[in-house]
Amino acid sequence: MRLAHLSLTSFRNYESLELALDPGHHLFLGGNGEGKTNILEAIHLLGTGSSQRASRDQPMIRHGERGFRVGARLEPDTPGHALRVEVIVDEGEPKRVLLDREPARASDLLAAIKVVSFAPSDVELVQEGARSRRKFLDLIGCQLSPEYLQLLREYQRALKQRNETLLRSFMSARGRDGAARAREPWDDLVVQLGSELLMRRRELIEQLAETIAVITRDAFGGAGPVGASYQPGVRWDGDDPKPAFAATLARTVTKDEAVGYTTAGPHTDDMLLELGGRELRRFGSLGQQQLSAMFLKLSQADLVRTAMGAPPLLLVDEMFAILDRRAAEEFLARVEGEGQIFLATAQEGWLGELRERRFHVHQVRTGTVRSEMTETSALPPDASG
Repeated sequence: MRLAHLSLTSFRNYESLELALDPGHHLFLGGNGEGKTNILEAIHLLGTGSSQRASRDQPMIRHGERGFRVGARLEPDTPGHALRVEVIVDEGEPKRVLLDREPARASDLLAAIKVVSFAPSDVELVQEGARSRRKFLDLIGCQLSPEYLQLLREYQRALKQRNETLLRSFMSARGRDGAARAREPWDDLVVQLGSELLMRRRELIEQLAETIAVITRDAFGGAGPVGASYQPGVRWDGDDPKPAFAATLARTVTKDEAVGYTTAGPHTDDMLLELGGRELRRFGSLGQQQLSAMFLKLSQADLVRTAMGAPPLLLVDEMFAILDRRAAEEFLARVEGEGQIFLATAQEGWLGELRERRFHVHQVRTGTVRSEMTETSALPPDASG
């Protein structure tokens, strides 16, 4: 499925934009702060229900406005039904999602549109703590399976309920024995749901490890491929983590009561990344970390394509700023056949080569987009709304 039209209203620095997108890849060229990354952000919002660079919706509202609208029309690779998507945010109101003009949930976007984003900030997947890697794994899991998303939500709800029974205020009101009795059903549910999530994460990391090992086999010379391995929040032997998880909760309950939250479980999982047998986070150079993060995203794209039978939309933001010429050309060679690419850069030195690679070129200036053939910001509104 390809993105054929993008519509923005009061989104970031765009007052109004109606952007027709021909088949093929697209380059958005402009200086810093002109709005090229905002276009990629809007597409990411349509594919995940959230921004890749903001934790809340409010920063995406144009200054002085009370909400925004992002709409799109996606056309199938073979003749068939076009999909129309809208995300509407109004201050003080729940976010609204429409699929073919019918109300939907934000999570439904994960099933409808597959996107993979690349940006210099991806290095955080290697450099930062476990939370960033869990978030990355969960995004892949949700893109591959609606059941994964449902399981994750149910586990998070059960964990929240168990954590409430660990609060001092709760234990003071119920007494320690009363709080323990109230906690028992949540212990059971956390173990049941958490064990399934542990198994799914293990399977997901095994798939990711196999993929990244293949695509990085020759990327780092004698250091060998990037290795990825599961570091579960609960360790177990055999096929069923439930006994080990239940025993862990019983063993850590005093500590949990002291801190007021559950200290063990899949919500503490991590993924260890290694190069040449050494942890990338601690011992990798900045260049190795940046390339490894890029290969993680390429692995995500490969897993989505394999599972769904179609490539995702690829959102590439300023990758030329961190890749040398050779690495950048190798990156382009890898992704050109993967799916429709939306590439944003301020580096005009790449313009000639990307034209040769048949990218459609759009100049971005202060919230307007001008293609090399037409001023797309002046087009009449599309029927995606």
